[in-house]
Amino acid sequence: MKDEPKAKPASALPLQTVAEELAFVRKTFRELIGAYSAQIESELTQMHALVVAEAGSKKKLPGSRVTDLRDMLMILRSLEVKPAKGRRRDLKKVETLVEELRTIVDRWE
Repeated sequence: MKDEPKAKPASALPLQTVAEELAFVRKTFRELIGAYSAQIESELTQMHALVVAEAGSKKKLPGSRVTDLRDMLMILRSLEVKPAKGRRRDLKKVETLVEELRTIVDRWE
């Protein structure tokens, strides 16, 4: 019968190092989320400003622009997410939506 290994004293275990690494990963994660959020919000703000500028313009909109705006409205209304759940797939849906809208808006310039 084998003897069970003796438990090491707490001072010999890497508890403090693991705790520090966990704190580092947590901090890094918050920074990543902040940068990601700022990037997506910036894209949305730019597109919002373009749409508002179009709305304030005295010029008549070309038919293609009206079609683009209708397409954008359909894309925006199709977004189904559950923010309270904090799911990664919901973030991906928002990111994809922004990419689709950006593709449409980029045709305007």
